Amino acid sequence: MHTVLIIDDEKAILDSLSSILEDEGFQVSKAIDGNEGLSLFEKEKPEIVLLDVWMPGMDGLQVLKRIMKKDKDAVVIVISGHGTISTAVEAVKRGAYDFLEKPLSIDKVLEVISRSLGLDIGRADKTESVKVGITKGPDTHKQKTIGKSIVVYGLGLHSGVKTGMILLPMPENTGIIFEHMPDGERIPAYIDYVFSVGYASSLKGKNCLVRTIEHLLAACHMYGITNLLIKVSEEVPILDGSSIEICKKIDEAGIVEQQEGIEPLRVHDPIVLPGLSDGKYLSIEPWDVFEIDYTLEHPKPIGIQKYRFIGGRENFINEIAPARTFGFLKDFDKLEKMGLGSGGRMSNVIILNDEGAINTKLRFKDEFVRHKVLDLIGDIYLLNRPIIGKITAKQTGHIENIALVKALKSKQ
Repeated sequence: MHTVLIIDDEKAILDSLSSILEDEGFQVSKAIDGNEGLSLFEKEKPEIVLLDVWMPGMDGLQVLKRIMKKDKDAVVIVISGHGTISTAVEAVKRGAYDFLEKPLSIDKVLEVISRSLGLDIGRADKTESVKVGITKGPDTHKQKTIGKSIVVYGLGLHSGVKTGMILLPMPENTGIIFEHMPDGERIPAYIDYVFSVGYASSLKGKNCLVRTIEHLLAACHMYGITNLLIKVSEEVPILDGSSIEICKKIDEAGIVEQQEGIEPLRVHDPIVLPGLSDGKYLSIEPWDVFEIDYTLEHPKPIGIQKYRFIGGRENFINEIAPARTFGFLKDFDKLEKMGLGSGGRMSNVIILNDEGAINTKLRFKDEFVRHKVLDLIGDIYLLNRPIIGKITAKQTGHIENIALVKALKSKQ
């Protein structure tokens, strides 16, 4: 019988949650405050601790710190009725396995406990999601997730708000899912949920929006990550304007190959986006590997830049992931009037005038076209499957990328 300790100063939650978990076959202990909880933890050594953040006297984060000092491998699930992404990030940074918001969904509680124990217990989460199909074709790749939970801090590029996100391992056939904090709504990273594009790719559920997802999805694409939960507020942190910091975090967590497979999307018939103007062109055709051939044409200081990317993790990490977001100084006023670009800082965006970059040294002489490739790699992963085909692009951005993904979906 699996053992759970609940530490919460609200008696109603203690009683109702313990009753539900006991019905599911758990042996449950209860503590009304931090001191009692620590005493029971030391005495009973439970497999799981459900720990409230806001308690009088010793708060949950202090209790968490002491638990982790006693046992660095303890599985602690922090819960809060006043959850914010900063509280969640701080809890996971201190060693919590996960963070749940009150009012608690028993389905999510059971899902997190099941995930932490490596079991298949309880009821399925009723949140709509896009499942990764189990396949066994000749091209089958192993599904993958990350090895442990990781936290990321930063600013939102367009909101300008200090934010963070938590990346959590997920079981096979889950897909990549964003969970909005503190609302708790889950939004699959799938083309059907794309809400707006232009300066960034965004997803929208029934009530919540998550913006600027493309750099994270690009890293997931090239690492082959198919199952992941991303807890975030309204916007994925921009970090340094590239994907390289996300790659470092994923390397820190490690990649876990799972038992089930996923069939790549192999392009069988060419698709050319119709009706593009201003010299734009975007197509995908059958090919033996994933490849992107991108041409960028701008007036000086950018000029004509071309880049051919042949897919692969190492190539991505070394040649594409470090390429940063860029924009012209004259455009920031326009973005500000649209309520965007507030998080653009000297350290996370290449700012250009007519002469060149005014705030940083370029990482590559053709960094601009490389960043366009980066965005395309992220956007094309909105079918949550690896792609085998050659993309040829000229002058295109998120709007055209999303149109191509929709065209690919229509062919499936």
